[in-house]
Amino acid sequence: MAVLAHAGMTRSVIVCNGYKDREYIRLALIGEKMGHKVYLVIEKMSEIAIVLEEAERLSVVPRLGVRARLASQGSGKWQSSGGEKSKFGLAATQVLQLVETLRDAGRLDSLQLLHFHLGSQMANIRDIATGVRESARFYVELHKLGVNIQCFDVGGGLGVDYEGTRSQSDCSVNYGLNEYANNIIWAIGDACEEHGLPHPTVITESGRAVTAHHTVLVSNIIGVERNEYTEPTAPAEDAPRALQNLWETWQEMHKPGTRRSLREWLHDSQMDLHDIHIGYSSGAFSLQERAWAEQLYLSMCHEVQKQLDPQNRAHRPIIDELQERMADKMYVNFSLFQSMPDAWGIDQLFPVLPLEGLDQVPERRAVLLDITCDSDGAIDHYIDGDGIATTMPMPEYDPENPPMLGFFMVGAYQEILGNMHNLFGDTEAVDVFVFPDGNVEVELSDEGDTVADMLQYVQLDPKTLLTHFRDQVKQTDLDDALQQQFLEEFEAGLYGYTYLEDE
Repeated sequence: MAVLAHAGMTRSVIVCNGYKDREYIRLALIGEKMGHKVYLVIEKMSEIAIVLEEAERLSVVPRLGVRARLASQGSGKWQSSGGEKSKFGLAATQVLQLVETLRDAGRLDSLQLLHFHLGSQMANIRDIATGVRESARFYVELHKLGVNIQCFDVGGGLGVDYEGTRSQSDCSVNYGLNEYANNIIWAIGDACEEHGLPHPTVITESGRAVTAHHTVLVSNIIGVERNEYTEPTAPAEDAPRALQNLWETWQEMHKPGTRRSLREWLHDSQMDLHDIHIGYSSGAFSLQERAWAEQLYLSMCHEVQKQLDPQNRAHRPIIDELQERMADKMYVNFSLFQSMPDAWGIDQLFPVLPLEGLDQVPERRAVLLDITCDSDGAIDHYIDGDGIATTMPMPEYDPENPPMLGFFMVGAYQEILGNMHNLFGDTEAVDVFVFPDGNVEVELSDEGDTVADMLQYVQLDPKTLLTHFRDQVKQTDLDDALQQQFLEEFEAGLYGYTYLEDE
């Protein structure tokens, strides 16, 4: 409906995929009747009878496509959308059945488009090339059956390099746009040349590649929890043995010529701290002793970290462990479930950067937590210069005035998949226009959801809530001015932003 409404008077190319009911099919045929080029792609055999019936009722010649279910399949998180077990498309036997059905109905000339879909975010160019070669055989065989296919829809699959590694991992791709196009055109063209067939018009449905880069989420940090290091002090002479052991390990770390490994120091301190935690639960250690032990352990981790070499492969697991243990916790004013649901649901990677201090060496590490009450509301993996890490590199910053953060490449699927967990709604949105002369304009396009908007989704009427609150306030012995102030604050919150505001 949205496409038809925006198509204008031009002969737009419209491809209708997915499951279709009679209403959907009629609207597509109405678009064809209005002069648009509307391809109704047959995804299951039950659709063709409805298409032919409604086309006759509307006195319009349908423009049809067929989605072939390929044996070829990609790899990664979305591989199930392609291959023989795909949810959509016709198997080889069904394609033949469709051709005969159309031939019997005198509508074989209506079948003009061949479509396939290998899967979203195809990481390996070899999988794409294999799938296109198989689909090209369908093109050849359909022509042999008298089907004049004019348009070849290669579907989606053009991936986005979220990691920046240009590799075959799930969140990267090992090819560029030119190589992707060259492989498709070569495979189809080669089949056409071999069998003397006309070259079809080739179209793609590369939704992710088109939209991923167009959205950046910008959010503020509302709180920071940092591990601060203080100069350790010796325990009391009569302190329990576990505390003495921890202190002795600390002293040994600072003795010149010691032969114990960094890993051994770390393991010893971890075992001592574990004993202290168990002893604390049974009453063997006081709160002050536990706090002293935890602070000393942090200092030891910091000391070990300074002596580790990132270039030493044997040190990498220890570095990762310590970075995760000592990372700053940053509480960010957003909902992971609303704005980046794929980061939670399928561990999708997105580039995240502080928007200040990028000219400084990132000497700190951080983990990002959202403001929902769900422990899953945290980003578990980050992209840094060495690959994928469990913490994010950060430059030194003022914890009282932390930098804004940018979450990049979130334009594909995130907004539409986002859910209202904890009733956090859509974020405020702006459109940024960059002109050829370098001027930039920022225009507010969406003020975001209010608390009232979200409450209505769960059948709570904001006006009723306001009335109930007003009745409660009036029953108090507060003076009129204070009653009015409280009512205004409640109403402002009710019709205000769902995310935290400074004022």
